[in-house]
Amino acid sequence: MSQSGSQVVQVRIDALPACYQAILEALAVAELPADEITDVFKHYVVAECLQCGTRVTGDELGQLALGNQPQPDENQKLSRLRTGYCARSGCESYYYRLILTDHPKVDWAELARSLANVAAAPATTPAPQKHSATLATWLQHPQARRVLAGIAILLALLVARHFMTGGRLPFVHKKPVYVVDPASVSPRYGTNR
Repeated sequence: MSQSGSQVVQVRIDALPACYQAILEALAVAELPADEITDVFKHYVVAECLQCGTRVTGDELGQLALGNQPQPDENQKLSRLRTGYCARSGCESYYYRLILTDHPKVDWAELARSLANVAAAPATTPAPQKHSATLATWLQHPQARRVLAGIAILLALLVARHFMTGGRLPFVHKKPVYVVDPASVSPRYGTNR
């Protein structure tokens, strides 16, 4: 392959693993030795969020594509990318730009065309929805736990007030047997006719 300069390709986050595989295959076809391929990913390939500018190295793309599962909380960046979100918490972008820096033995122009086709192909999984966080993820936030605690206290107070005012729970307490007829009570309190 010949030198062609740096290239930039815009891809969806969920297409990053497929792009890594395409780059890896192209480098293998170019008959680069394994140590040079590692060097290319380490120093010449990077992905950057279009919205917030968060960068993901070529090594991290490899971990993402190969499915090397880090321990929970070890790499939140890759965990977010695996779910189709930007690596930076709070960023709502679904697109990254792959930056392929000039390398003497790699024709990035030819590879960029094939990556554009890979990026344009429909992803195997649908794009994540903006508000698709699970309850377990939501409950990890301290503010969410405080809101739930407040709601629980409010419900407990409402139930206590209900019992204190003589209320009854359906299917738990029986209906009172004796009911006062309103016509039997005079307009003045406490006197009968």
